[in-house]
Amino acid sequence: MRTPSGIAYAIAVRDAVDAAAPVDPPPNRLDPRDALPLLADALRASAPEGVERPSVALLSDGPSNSAWYEHRALAAALDIPIVREDDLAVHDGRLHMRRDGARTQPVDVIYRRTDEDRLRGADGEPTWLAGKLLEPLRAGTLAVVNPFGAAVADDKLVHAYVDDMIRFYCGEEPLLKSVPSYDLGNPAIFDDVFERLDELVVKPRSGHGGEGVVVCPRVSPQARDAVRRAVAADPDGYIAQEPVDLSTEPTVCDGRLEPRHVDLRPFAIAVGDAVVTAPVALTRVALERGALIVNSSRNGGGKDTWLLS
Repeated sequence: MRTPSGIAYAIAVRDAVDAAAPVDPPPNRLDPRDALPLLADALRASAPEGVERPSVALLSDGPSNSAWYEHRALAAALDIPIVREDDLAVHDGRLHMRRDGARTQPVDVIYRRTDEDRLRGADGEPTWLAGKLLEPLRAGTLAVVNPFGAAVADDKLVHAYVDDMIRFYCGEEPLLKSVPSYDLGNPAIFDDVFERLDELVVKPRSGHGGEGVVVCPRVSPQARDAVRRAVAADPDGYIAQEPVDLSTEPTVCDGRLEPRHVDLRPFAIAVGDAVVTAPVALTRVALERGALIVNSSRNGGGKDTWLLS
């Protein structure tokens, strides 16, 4: 995934609920903070070969990034510095960071949490990220967690083929079916689906944070016409999905309980070939009445989620 977020939000929500809720949690409730050692292990394990005590830093865009709170919270919890573009320099094939105006020191592992994730910009020129990281990556002196290419899993087209990938790679039938999703770049599928686009959810393949998602049955005829024109002009740039009725949970709104739509974000952390489901989950909630998009960038919030052992 591009730059998965939410562990720090789940911890913050847990603290807020525990401070206010007049109940004692069950003894087998898992602690979301136990995800932090797993993340730390993953960062250390990704170090270049031969590096036993790696220097790790979290690379951020700074306050302009919507997850800036989490960047600060995780860096503090993991006891690693936050660095930005201007803090980094490459010397003799190694990445160095400057902290608090002091002399630079080498960096072995970058935990990348930047919005920028491309090697080249729209003008074809290298991005600042490529300028800072590509040489040491090629030299084998630097490892990047959330590396170049990780965002392939954020391509919405993947949704249309998850069940097939499970069958191909695992030789199994999926236990949970994916939301029916349509590859509009396939001419046969496009011809079948385009006529009923008004009934579907349309998503740009490159969007993230809920950006550009249109739930066609819930928007105006003018908005649906705009979606149809955009899809007709660039079928490869979009997917369509059947609408799903998200669950609702009681949510405090203006001092009273009202139903709001929610979804659940789990977290998996890979260390080498081992993939561990972390003991943390975040229920994301759409705070606007009737809204189906739960992303924090679209006025979404978070709810405490109890995982029991």
